[in-house]
Amino acid sequence: MMKNCVHLLILIGLSVCLMSSQAWAQDAEPAPELAGEQAREEALLSAASEIALQVAEIRGLELLSEIPKGVKDREELRTMLIEQLHNEIPEEVFVAEEQMFKRLGIFEPEVNYRQLMLDLLTEQIAGFYDQSAKELYIMVGLPEQLQHSAMAHEIFHAIQDQHFDIGELLAPFTSQENGDFALARMALIEGDATVLMIDYVLYESGTLPAGRALSVADVPMITATLLEMDTEELAAAEGMSAPGMMGMGESAVPSLTESVLGSAPRIVRDLLLFPYIEGMRFVLRARANRAWSDVDAIYSAAPVSTTQILHPERYFAGELPIDVQFDAEEALGGYEPIFDSVLGELQIRSWLATHADRFEDLPDPSAVAEGWRGDRLLGYRNEAGEVVAVHVSSWENEDEAREFASAQVAIAEARYEASASHQSGEHGESWCLRHGPEDDGERVYVERWGELVLLIDGAPSSLGENGAERDPTTYLARDAVWGSLARVPFEAALAARQAEAELENEVSAEDAPASTDATDVE
Repeated sequence: MMKNCVHLLILIGLSVCLMSSQAWAQDAEPAPELAGEQAREEALLSAASEIALQVAEIRGLELLSEIPKGVKDREELRTMLIEQLHNEIPEEVFVAEEQMFKRLGIFEPEVNYRQLMLDLLTEQIAGFYDQSAKELYIMVGLPEQLQHSAMAHEIFHAIQDQHFDIGELLAPFTSQENGDFALARMALIEGDATVLMIDYVLYESGTLPAGRALSVADVPMITATLLEMDTEELAAAEGMSAPGMMGMGESAVPSLTESVLGSAPRIVRDLLLFPYIEGMRFVLRARANRAWSDVDAIYSAAPVSTTQILHPERYFAGELPIDVQFDAEEALGGYEPIFDSVLGELQIRSWLATHADRFEDLPDPSAVAEGWRGDRLLGYRNEAGEVVAVHVSSWENEDEAREFASAQVAIAEARYEASASHQSGEHGESWCLRHGPEDDGERVYVERWGELVLLIDGAPSSLGENGAERDPTTYLARDAVWGSLARVPFEAALAARQAEAELENEVSAEDAPASTDATDVE
């Protein structure tokens, strides 16, 4: 599974049916007495088997084998997921990403990232499909309607896994290497399961006729509504209380803002809801006027960027991102690398929106982020715990690049209440802003070179007696970036990564100890 926070959020997203803990507390049935507990568990397992057959028929994907199932209470599921969190994501990954997001102003200084994720696990549990163990865990104590829709969603993950191999689908890049790629793949997985869940609820209510190849995607009025509602409206919509959706009817509407998720930083909310909501919209558009077999075919050439999810026309046109590669470690003497990933359109939009929520007169985040073609964010930290972020992004044209660069300058000026100096050159332009004490300050440096934008945030700065900069770190890093920069077509980067993975697997197989037949052991 994943080893980074789009990273952890993807781990949660694949495994957990999300629900409002407030609504669960209001609507949950009383815990069964011990005498009836076994009967209740057997009834749940029996219902799950029936729902699996219904899901397979509704979606038109055969159940290839019986799905192993188990029943757990809420605390047992929570314990399992927390244990998986500890096993999958080392403490240093949380620390590095927290420091990077704080450096960029995406997190407030008081945010404890790991604790936030633990709190989300505590609050948002309704079911669990363990992809590595291929086992479904059902939670006792839910109202029947929610129980069945949650089962349908998670059971479909098992069917997806049988047909398309979820692990293989996510495998080419880890989320640490390319968080945008991982989010895009999760959007297909979760979006498909969310549409299935809606279809299941509509079939159960009699809105869609059973036994016919109909879907919510075939009902223009409902589909149009789902495509037009914004994220907050969808998350609070009546009847959308299954996996990944926070609403559970009118009683749950306030819980979105009062819950851990509702009060979490914007980027956490965006990352957690994106696979479900935008993934659902992607699948609805992909399914419109087509058959489910056409959606199945997408798994063999799945989306590779959140841009393709947000703008399905780009996916169907075959538009692929650019893989941006560079290094600044040698120029940042005394700093060690701690972070290396691709943000993509979704995270860049969330980054910009975080500041637009705080400061006035910033440009529209969605409009700015829409011109994204590729990016990479590197993070470096010294022994004192000081962090430098270096980000390079590629845009559709110079105007789009200028718009993003200008947004970053406006953010820096608002954050640090200082003005940036501006210079124009033959190939582009640059801005530099300094803040902090004269002998122990920091710089924010933004440079646009054609359709490329470089941001260096947090490089040390020290002024001499005449006010001139004495610390060359910013400019050494700038030269190192441009000197090492490469823009690789995504298909070439993907092929190279797959070749590396195959080689790693071959080496691992050669190094593995030979198996011993049990009959040879005394």
